[in-house]
Amino acid sequence: MAATNVLPPLAASRSLTASPQHQSRNGDATRRTPGGARRGPKRSESPFIHKGIFSFPTNVDPSSYHNTALHNLCTDLLEKGFHLSFVEIFTLVVKQRLQHEQAGPAAILLGPLIEYESSTLDELKSQLTRAEMAKRSGNLEAVYTCQRSLAQRFADSKNAWLSAHFYERCLETALGVKGDSRKKEGEAHCFLGESWEKRDELEKACHHFEVFHQLAKKYKWHSEEGDSLHAVACEHLRRIYTSIAERMYAEDRTEQAISYLKKAREAAKEGGDSHEEGLACYRLGNALQSIGDYDGAIEYHRSYMERCRFYGDLSGVGSAYQSLSRAHESKGDIENAIKFLELFVEIAENAVSQTHLDIEEADKSGPQGPDEMASKQGQLARACSAIGAMCTSVGDFDKAVQYFERCYELSVQMGDPEAITSCRVQYGIAKGNQMLASFSTQIVDQSYKSLEALVAWKGSRVVKEQREPFMGNNARTGQAQESASVPVSDLHC
Repeated sequence: MAATNVLPPLAASRSLTASPQHQSRNGDATRRTPGGARRGPKRSESPFIHKGIFSFPTNVDPSSYHNTALHNLCTDLLEKGFHLSFVEIFTLVVKQRLQHEQAGPAAILLGPLIEYESSTLDELKSQLTRAEMAKRSGNLEAVYTCQRSLAQRFADSKNAWLSAHFYERCLETALGVKGDSRKKEGEAHCFLGESWEKRDELEKACHHFEVFHQLAKKYKWHSEEGDSLHAVACEHLRRIYTSIAERMYAEDRTEQAISYLKKAREAAKEGGDSHEEGLACYRLGNALQSIGDYDGAIEYHRSYMERCRFYGDLSGVGSAYQSLSRAHESKGDIENAIKFLELFVEIAENAVSQTHLDIEEADKSGPQGPDEMASKQGQLARACSAIGAMCTSVGDFDKAVQYFERCYELSVQMGDPEAITSCRVQYGIAKGNQMLASFSTQIVDQSYKSLEALVAWKGSRVVKEQREPFMGNNARTGQAQESASVPVSDLHC
């Protein structure tokens, strides 16, 4: 196949027609040697290398096209005299390489190497050179600003480790800043605490938050919006203390968890956050109850209940009543346990009624309204089930029947097949217990009248056998619909 000519045609170039004395008989442009021999056209006059057809840039280093982006960046930094920026970038690249080598096959989870990310290298070069120039002029505040910008730039990216590195550099720079009442130092400690907390290094985060709290308390800083940084520091401490306590509790280090929960409560109290102080009391009460300190648990649960009442938090009040009931039950005080459960049921019923009114007023047609109602009904059903079980344990079967019946009705309204089945069983047991005394009396009496009463009662019961074929995935739905159609009066034993 003939090769395609991709070069421009001769007619498109400058006319190179030879003069008459240099033309052959055939009209071809030729040139003669001193001896008279004929030669072809001069090479310098070839139309294919004529000036303007091929042009090459003369101010670009060709090596920049076959070297890596990292090589070119480092060379440029050294040529322009930014030695500190070069050292920092090169150190970060080597550090990341070592991390990937040590991780082995798991290195894929660490994210890509920054040496192959041109945008990351350009961002590092821009901010670090700016910081180096500011350092030469003695402007440490500008250095701190550049380092903080880099840390915030990578905070939520796949290179979050760079964020932690530059927050460390912020702290180093902030220690040299004078005349700001150590505010940048405190800010750097706060940033480092948040960075370690994101990586689940709670003890390291706690150390930095404690330093930030000490400085904020001493110098009484305020943010640009006028908020007290002391209160912000207290909130950070409360949160990190609570997280550490939860981890220790999961590791069965309950005593240490309780000590951190007490610190969390003190931090919330110092910061003036009464709501969070109440939640800390609730957690403390539950932790103390788990180790058998029921009096201490009751004290903290009462404190939580009072705060929830003050803020009108009905859900919180209900949780406090439930916890107080469990604490009294564990202590052996069944009377008070039932009392607080009844209060819990009352609160739950009020919450259901209020939610129903809110849904009607807002005319919620989406899933938010029904979901909210189902949540409140589920809470009330659990409360009724708990108080029914407690009444059964003390032999108050009439009250147990009353609450299990209410629990069953709520389960039918929610349409939860599992809850319906469970409540039917509980209600049936409670009904049986309720009739057990009179039934036993008739059996023991052994008279004709007692036998007649037993036969009449037995003949009046309607046993409804349910034989359903296997319905695959729809079995539970069919069971729920049939259960909902059974009247409560037919569920006794």
